[in-house]
Amino acid sequence: MRAALTFLAQSGLCLAVFYLAFELFLRRETYFQLNRIFLVSGLWCSLLIPAFRITSPFKTLVLPAPDSAALTSGPTSAGFGLVELASVLYAAGAAVLLSRLVLQLLKLRRVIRINGIRRLRGVKIVAVERLFSPFSFFDLVFLNPGPSLDANLRRILAHEQVHIRQKHTLDVLLMEIVLSIQWFNPFVWPYKKALQETHEYLADAGVIAQGFSPVRYQLHMFEQNVGASLFEFGNNFKKSQIKRRIIMLSKMKSPGPARLKLLVALPLVAGLVLAFAQPRLVAGPSSAAGIAPAQDQSAAKELQAKEEMKKLLAMEAEFRKKLEVTTDESAVKEIKMTLEKIAKKRQDLSLAGGAPSGKSSAPAEEMNKRLTELKAMHSDLQAKLEATSDPDKKAEIEAKLKEIQAKAKVMTAEFEKAAAAEKAKSDRALK
Repeated sequence: MRAALTFLAQSGLCLAVFYLAFELFLRRETYFQLNRIFLVSGLWCSLLIPAFRITSPFKTLVLPAPDSAALTSGPTSAGFGLVELASVLYAAGAAVLLSRLVLQLLKLRRVIRINGIRRLRGVKIVAVERLFSPFSFFDLVFLNPGPSLDANLRRILAHEQVHIRQKHTLDVLLMEIVLSIQWFNPFVWPYKKALQETHEYLADAGVIAQGFSPVRYQLHMFEQNVGASLFEFGNNFKKSQIKRRIIMLSKMKSPGPARLKLLVALPLVAGLVLAFAQPRLVAGPSSAAGIAPAQDQSAAKELQAKEEMKKLLAMEAEFRKKLEVTTDESAVKEIKMTLEKIAKKRQDLSLAGGAPSGKSSAPAEEMNKRLTELKAMHSDLQAKLEATSDPDKKAEIEAKLKEIQAKAKVMTAEFEKAAAAEKAKSDRALK
């Protein structure tokens, strides 16, 4: 959903930027073919730039370490909110316009099938007994063979042949697709009008270039019957405002340097591509995958174990004080059970995260202290082993004794290594 909304927003912004640039720099120029290229390019850019994004050379995004709570929590269910309502309304509007496009195409196909196609002066003609303005669609010209047709037939065919040769229908269909996608965009409707007018300017200029009298052609514009539109997005002879078309026919040709205004498209495209480019992803300080390195995890575990051990020692001291002043037998029994649990917890904690690894740089006295603790734990467990007769309890104690012996063996080696290193350091200092 978010990707679709992002595409629509960026596509709409592209279309708005191209239309505003056309209004500011190109609309009043008489280089109509260049204007057409600019407008059609804007339509393609509005579809392609948001769809194919590059990695920005200027923007970076540092990836943070993943939140454990976010990783373990499942997807949250959301109700029907404003985003969902807007999505439904957008889909309904797009469906209406696309359906309208399909219906118009089917209507045109039906008109062709009913009336047939014939050739007139080398042009494919579909003669329709209805009052409408002549228009072309691909290589077909639709017209009404009425009384006024004979006098103006040459001019009408010349006009529509320009539309056919320059394949304006392809532009029209592309515009209708973009209109269906961007129907909510206030810039898409004047964009469509600007493209239609540019087509008409090109056709008018093509008629005059064939040797027709500009004055008579302008008069023909007024006399042409403005009837019902048979096909909404056909290249219609009366589609543009007559006044504007006459002004463009009478206007002096734009100077040569005006063509350079088309180059405004280059910075527009480059700016839009960079604006929508994806930031370059940079790993955070933890690691490339957002996971803490093994050494950092080990250090964090050891620190956590030390803090937990401090709490347990404080609790043990507090309960021993209570044991000294308590006379109630049930309370004494409960305190002793609590002390046993604390002792067991301390043993487990020491075995789990207590001893430094071979790569640790802990001082020798710290190792000595830890080794002393392990020896005390070993003696305590040995006494419990001799006092118990439960086989399961014995097996559990024996397993812990083996763990302590293995731990003590490793720590003894580390202690001797650290002591030797300190002695060597002291000898170097004396020298």
